[in-house]
Amino acid sequence: MNSLALNQFLALLYREVLENRNLFIGAPAVLAVLLFVFTAWIVSMAPEQELATAIEYLSVIFDGLSPVDMASIFMIPAIPFMMMLYFCGLIYLLNALYQDRKDMSVFFWQSMPVSNAKTVLSKVVTIGLVAPVFYVAILFVVYLIAVLWLTLLGFSYGVQVAGLGYMFLAAVASLALVYLSAFVTSLWLLPSVGWLLLFSAFAKRTPILWAAGVFILIGFLEDFIFGSQYLANWVESRSNPNQYFIYEFSDVTDRLLSYDMLFGVLVGSILLIGAIFMRRFID
Repeated sequence: MNSLALNQFLALLYREVLENRNLFIGAPAVLAVLLFVFTAWIVSMAPEQELATAIEYLSVIFDGLSPVDMASIFMIPAIPFMMMLYFCGLIYLLNALYQDRKDMSVFFWQSMPVSNAKTVLSKVVTIGLVAPVFYVAILFVVYLIAVLWLTLLGFSYGVQVAGLGYMFLAAVASLALVYLSAFVTSLWLLPSVGWLLLFSAFAKRTPILWAAGVFILIGFLEDFIFGSQYLANWVESRSNPNQYFIYEFSDVTDRLLSYDMLFGVLVGSILLIGAIFMRRFID
């Protein structure tokens, strides 16, 4: 990819972030504030002695341990942010190409030397690689504030807080797991990504009803005509979070190179090609 093509693609990514900043930045920021307020409320009601004991206990547990080995623990507090990312990703994909039709901006972009393939690919890269960056960055701020808060409380109670530094390093290491999980999820669910973009490019209104309705219709016809439920079973088999969540760094290779992953990427790629061609027939 030459410099001009790269600059064009980066401009497309910048456009996606700018137009969807509420989904990629606003939503996780609001979630972080709500969780912080809720946590502060819980802490304010806890007896000082019990709170001091809990801080010292955390410090002792993490003191001297490898942050990489303890990183998986912090996948638990990251779950609400991961769920928020998936929910916002669903909204984004349904509107990614449909919004171009609705506000007629597609004609502006088609007048530019930017292909339909680059436009659709920019949507996939945005949800798979760019959007998770903002969620990870907000999680980093949350962890930083939490550790500083615990440290100040520990000093005020006169307890040892040296281990909290190791806890913070483990939290930072977990951010790599969060990002990898988001990336693997985008590949594992690429058939869903392609399906949503296909109907986002096709539907003149309510793309979610088209996407859900056609899927249900295909499943019904399969059951009615062939008496089988292969489609439903395949979708169910890909809905288990354990298939795409990364809890250990050693899991990455196994997740990416599995047969199910590669087959899903193939199916998703075919659907994305369909979205690219469908975008050519916009009225």
